[in-house]
Amino acid sequence: MLYFMGLNESSSGWTGNFTAAMAGELSRRKIQYTPLPPIDWQTTTPQASTYLNAASKPEDTWFISWAQSPAIELIKDKPGRKFGLVVGLTAMPYEPAVLQDSAETLREPQRLHLYDHLFANSHWCRQCLLNHYPDLQGRVSVTGFPLDFNIYHRYLNSKTDDDLVVFNQRFSIEKLHVLEVELARMLSACGYRVQHLTGVSPSRMKNTSSTMSKLLLRAENAGLNIIFNESKHQYHQRLARATVVVTTSVADMLPSSLIEAVYLGAVPVAPNHMCFDEFIHPDNLYSPYDIGEILSIIKSCPDRSHDIKQYEAASVVERFLHHMDII
Repeated sequence: MLYFMGLNESSSGWTGNFTAAMAGELSRRKIQYTPLPPIDWQTTTPQASTYLNAASKPEDTWFISWAQSPAIELIKDKPGRKFGLVVGLTAMPYEPAVLQDSAETLREPQRLHLYDHLFANSHWCRQCLLNHYPDLQGRVSVTGFPLDFNIYHRYLNSKTDDDLVVFNQRFSIEKLHVLEVELARMLSACGYRVQHLTGVSPSRMKNTSSTMSKLLLRAENAGLNIIFNESKHQYHQRLARATVVVTTSVADMLPSSLIEAVYLGAVPVAPNHMCFDEFIHPDNLYSPYDIGEILSIIKSCPDRSHDIKQYEAASVVERFLHHMDII
């Protein structure tokens, strides 16, 4: 039996898409599994009893979709092999991916070492893992991250706006939002329309700190139109209109937001660093922080092929199952 913990559904994020893609592939392959309630960074009241009451056998398999989850501590002594997916890392040099918790609360080193094997969503992710936890050598495989591209099909024929440049990452410090604002000012001066698509309302952003409130005002004055999307459908409709999608991030293990933008036909512009060269053509990569290079790529708008098919749900789930000896 496969015990599978997905991730919490999110109206604005990627987590629900992951769980649906994984569940869909398991069902398509007629692989029986027991779904477990998510215990991830969005969980407020963990349903620990389901884990504690599970009566697994030595031949069973556990798959925890967020490897730092407290769930692994609930099942560490239960029979069966344990596998975990790493999608972020507190030990990453550019972003401690602590989310709502501190690195100490996540107990990352202790929890990661409880697994028989770990899946890394990118080669960059694996490199970070082994740099900081070298004793995991031999227990980490690169699988990618499963995306169900079918959910974007309805938006593929949308009309694009030639002058529209979009940012669709989090508006936060580890994504270099100050650089994004300065780029917006320069792009607006060149006649482009610049949008930041977000699933978090600007009013909620303003409430996070006085600094953020001031930065949002600066963004507005720079010509950056921050657009709140109340649903994924609304977000995908707007994203499909973009000619260019830019990421300024120095903190991504594998950004599904950029991958979906590429699938929808946008020209990606990303740093030549971390995971981006694993799926973005070299002509679309810029030296990190180099605004001049970013503007040059946007203006030339190179029409290149990008290797995003490797993240198709069917392929990634097959890798999971292969490593777990289920197929």
